[in-house]
Amino acid sequence: MPRDASDPLLLTPGPVSVSRSTKEVMLKDRASGGTEFVRDLTLARTYMVALVNGQGAYTAIPLPGSATYANEAVIAGLVPPGGKLLVHTNGVYGDRLIEICSHTGVPHAVIRTAPFTPPTAAQFEAAILADPAITHVMVVHCETSTGVLNPLEEIAAVCRAHTKGLFVDAVASFGAIPIDAPALGLQAITVSSNKCMQGVPGIGWSVVQKTALENNRGNSTALTLDLWDQNQHMDRTNSFRFTPPTQVLAAFAQACREHAAEGGTPARLARYTANWKRLVDGMRQMGFATVVPDANASPIVATFHNPKHPEFSFQKLFEGMQNRGFVIFPGRLALADTFRIGCMGDVHETDMAEAITAVAETMHEMGIPGLGHTDLEQNPINLAHSLSP
Repeated sequence: MPRDASDPLLLTPGPVSVSRSTKEVMLKDRASGGTEFVRDLTLARTYMVALVNGQGAYTAIPLPGSATYANEAVIAGLVPPGGKLLVHTNGVYGDRLIEICSHTGVPHAVIRTAPFTPPTAAQFEAAILADPAITHVMVVHCETSTGVLNPLEEIAAVCRAHTKGLFVDAVASFGAIPIDAPALGLQAITVSSNKCMQGVPGIGWSVVQKTALENNRGNSTALTLDLWDQNQHMDRTNSFRFTPPTQVLAAFAQACREHAAEGGTPARLARYTANWKRLVDGMRQMGFATVVPDANASPIVATFHNPKHPEFSFQKLFEGMQNRGFVIFPGRLALADTFRIGCMGDVHETDMAEAITAVAETMHEMGIPGLGHTDLEQNPINLAHSLSP
């Protein structure tokens, strides 16, 4: 049966499609501070800490807004006066961290690698040794603009060896790729209520080491983004300091329940990996080439080169997919003549099979009935790298 184009499946890097049950909890008007609200807030905060093995040592702090709000709160509040942040970037979201530093006046240095190219531990070692002023490091775990997975464990080892605080933008990985905060020595992890947690957009989460939070009490120059103040207020009152996004929080609590019921991070990783493999296998069979080498790819999003065919138009591909009930990302953020298809959200392998059929039909409409055939034996897909706990 064809998919309903009026209610399309989002195959984008975010927002992502969420379950019907998660949507349905938002149909009810909800007051802040009521029994349901307190239950949902407590459940979500506890679950977020548990997902990084942070019980007792970490706290989860939600702020209204996107995960960028959480990133700005961490940078502006947890880099102390006289401190300096080393930021790595190999894409749009690493660049956004640099932009936050510039706007907030936080001193910073930059390691820049080419798009689709992860950094090495040696690069962090060299940068830290070259600049004694550096006190903290921040990296994007999964760069959503390309799908490349950066080597968090190796970077964390360098930071521990040199006693540098480490912040991680885990917006596109949290909930699907294991993160052990105490073992890695992380001071803060930033997360979206959407993406791999499969809630709806509207809350930026920071999971913060309690010691780091307390040591930076009073450092934030922003009232609304003050993590210490938000955390102490929630601990005392079970409420936000200002009007909370009540429906978004209810949806996120439901998404946490469904994440646990699915089997937690390992099960979600397995499903997304199956989605990614089905997508990449099918696209390669039609002749599409991936941009990110399999060894560096995450199962979150896949980036493809545009075919070198005179009749190909990404806009026509986008519209053809949309007419068949699928939305893919129309932007090409990191490299010209590429496009991205997301594998996360309430999406399953059967959905990916239908999406591949929709791509083939749309290509045929463009007058490109076949793009050749790729021998998958010569292009083995292996996502075992760095993803298992």
